[in-house]
Amino acid sequence: MFTLFKDALAAAALKAKGDRLARERAVALLEGAGRPSAYSLNDAAPSADAGWAEVGTARPSRSAPGRLSAAETRVAARELAAENPYAKNALRVLEAYVVGPGATLSHARRPTSAGVNRGDNDSLPGDKELRALWRRFWEANGPHVTLGELAVRVWRDGEAFVRFFPRHGLNGGAGDVPAARFLDPEEIGPTRERPDGLGVLTDPADAVTPVAYLRIDPTSAEHVETIPASEVLHVKAGADDAEVRGVSVLAPLIAPLTRHAEWLETELTARRVQASVVLWRKVQGNVSAYGDTDGAAGDLAGARADRGVFAPGSILTTPDTTNLEFLAPKSSFAEASQIGRALLLGAAAGVGLPEFMLTADASNANYASTMAAEGPAVKRFAAEQRFFAAALARLWALLAADAVARGVLSEAAVAGLAPEFTFAELAHRDRPAERGADVQLVRAGVLSRAELARREGVDPQRMRRELQAEVGE
Repeated sequence: MFTLFKDALAAAALKAKGDRLARERAVALLEGAGRPSAYSLNDAAPSADAGWAEVGTARPSRSAPGRLSAAETRVAARELAAENPYAKNALRVLEAYVVGPGATLSHARRPTSAGVNRGDNDSLPGDKELRALWRRFWEANGPHVTLGELAVRVWRDGEAFVRFFPRHGLNGGAGDVPAARFLDPEEIGPTRERPDGLGVLTDPADAVTPVAYLRIDPTSAEHVETIPASEVLHVKAGADDAEVRGVSVLAPLIAPLTRHAEWLETELTARRVQASVVLWRKVQGNVSAYGDTDGAAGDLAGARADRGVFAPGSILTTPDTTNLEFLAPKSSFAEASQIGRALLLGAAAGVGLPEFMLTADASNANYASTMAAEGPAVKRFAAEQRFFAAALARLWALLAADAVARGVLSEAAVAGLAPEFTFAELAHRDRPAERGADVQLVRAGVLSRAELARREGVDPQRMRRELQAEVGE
């Protein structure tokens, strides 16, 4: 009896302690003391001594209630990209203007305490080797990984995972470059052992630095393997640095384009109804004289089965007491077009493109003015080019580190180089007038001949070799 009483008292004490701890944790979170939880690569549970407070439970969504989860947003965005002509055109325009024919790699000398000392590519040790390595990487992995597909995946899915394998780990890993393959976002996710983090394990001391990725089976959600972060290039868009997963660029288009499709279906249905014409026959006197065997009630109730339908060009002969009137629903094309355009304008604003770039209809826009250097579209594309230049710089760092590990390049040579990526020119400019000014700057020693060649869109080294060959002839 005494043992039973003792156990009951202990259970009550534990329950009271649990309630107290829960309330203390809630108060701490309300006061802003909570921080994101972090995992170490070798830990099986959240770090207890990392100074983090674990918040929430396993949940694949990081969205607020009433909004689409990250997975649902990705599925909806993929459906739009595959079926909706406006979303597909938005991705096509972004790909054409941002990445276009690709990006050209060049190098500059890293800034030192004495300032930025940019020289010609020939004077930079390791430049030729790294540019050749860069070219061979894309040639070897071209059938599987391209810059255009990388950009489209980032915009459509909100993120892209590129995994690197040893040079002979896959067919296609040739010579001195690693093989690369895309991983679908569904393959990176939480597991039973590590339910939070959305499949991305971060450094316990830095919650925004990934250390590993959890690869799962998309169908069963079973853990397949843990991939070190050094083997994965993760490019995410539409998310803050503290968010480990990206958000699709098409997310703001889901609602307006879905409503636009519904509105269009309603309008088409209304147009089919408006295309139907009803003949209203007004008769003064006995309606039986016109073959109405069931009386007027049949016409009013719409129950007559032998009512005749007049073919086009029919000639009706009636007495002067009969009035024939054709009835059709009224159409409101002007109001309907404004509603549809408002929905498309909202979608264009969501993706950051002018209306004519989303709809491929330039009838109400001036194409030349929208592609001026100060145009919003040019600024948008330039920002995207800088974004992907930063992602390509991470890929360059991986290839450079691999070259140093194999002894192809020295660490000092790589440390003295800074990658620079040149994309296709966006804005239309008066190049002949600018060329004359550039020539004067070259003569004054402000611009180098190599920079002048780059502004013309040609490779300075190739031009130099061809000029030397022509002089030798």
